[in-house]
Amino acid sequence: MLIQFILNAMETFSITYLWIILSKKEDSIIKILLSVFILSVFCTIIELLDLSFISIYIVYIIGIKIIYKNDLKDVIVGYLLTLLIIIILELLPMLVINKFTDNYIIQGFIVESIIMIGVIIFSRVKLLNQYISLKYATFKKVNSNILIHFILTYGTYIIVFKFAWNYYNDIIQTNVFITIVIISALIICQILIYSYIVEVIKEKEKLKIDDQYAPVIDEIVQEIKQRQHDFVNYKNTIKGIINVVEEKDVKEAINKYINDEDIYDDKINSLIYIENVVIRSIIYRNMNKFKKYYINFEYEIENNVLENILGYNEISNVLNNLLNNAFEEVIKKQCTKKNIKVKIFNENKTSHLIIKNKAVNPQDINLNEIFTSGYSTKEIGTRGYGLHNVQTIINSHKGHIKINIESEEIIFDIYFNNS
Repeated sequence: MLIQFILNAMETFSITYLWIILSKKEDSIIKILLSVFILSVFCTIIELLDLSFISIYIVYIIGIKIIYKNDLKDVIVGYLLTLLIIIILELLPMLVINKFTDNYIIQGFIVESIIMIGVIIFSRVKLLNQYISLKYATFKKVNSNILIHFILTYGTYIIVFKFAWNYYNDIIQTNVFITIVIISALIICQILIYSYIVEVIKEKEKLKIDDQYAPVIDEIVQEIKQRQHDFVNYKNTIKGIINVVEEKDVKEAINKYINDEDIYDDKINSLIYIENVVIRSIIYRNMNKFKKYYINFEYEIENNVLENILGYNEISNVLNNLLNNAFEEVIKKQCTKKNIKVKIFNENKTSHLIIKNKAVNPQDINLNEIFTSGYSTKEIGTRGYGLHNVQTIINSHKGHIKINIESEEIIFDIYFNNS
């Protein structure tokens, strides 16, 4: 019983730790060891009761779900993929070990020790595990129906293999190499198929977004062209200022007029350098909206900051909700300085989206509840769900939200650690 528990613990550690690496979770070694101990105890009990191996998989999935509080679908996908990788890694040493011993316990200790060491080494090779984790994260963004098909397919592979291992072990032991090739080929084929599907879905989403925002882009281009043709109007306006303004005030009046026009022109012209059509369109629409309410709107946008983290719809949801929240705050009668600023940039391997705006009565803002579903600082009878949706999206991508209030200004800093 003790030997079986130790073997189960070694295998559970490899599976759990590899899943943690793929999921890019940051957990203490104590939590990992505790989860391994708990899962190994249940696994050993199930084996002693001679229950089906499927019961062990169910316990693993439920245990990881409860301990690490991940989405059930993500846990199942990650566990099945990790389990298949571990199965292949367990078979590889068998090619050599079978030639020296046929003792099940000795084989088990050697195989599990090799895998544990391999997983630990893999966790220390930052570039490799970061690349694989990124690919895995991208893979998980695929359509839910596709993921369900993936779960069913890989689940079938595992059940068939375990059935063969339990009842036709001799055949597998004598054909280890062929077994490895078959399982590896099945996994690689499925990954290639799903990777292709992911790319097709992403391309369709991009085309859909392009079509959706194409009218706004055309509007931006037309406005830039229009403002180029407005030069004659500017000239006539300056002549009018000279004719109607006192001589001593002419210089100040002309400078103010030119300065106001230059500021707006710069803001419009800067839009063409924003590559992401969603961000460009949202900035343009809000710029026109804020202008009607005499809101001073500034933006600094770097390219290729959020694109590899959030989907187009997620960027739209997050940015629109934050800007709407800022707008609702600065249009209050009590707000004397109507300023809103957006910054998107990379700094020290961290991607940032920052929204700043003046806040009325910042002491009334409950920072602990601001992302709670239904929380609102507006009149009674209104409900705020926008910021809760923002938090849900950011959390799903392992991002962070930091809120500060400085000089009567509320600052939302959304950031993702890319290191």
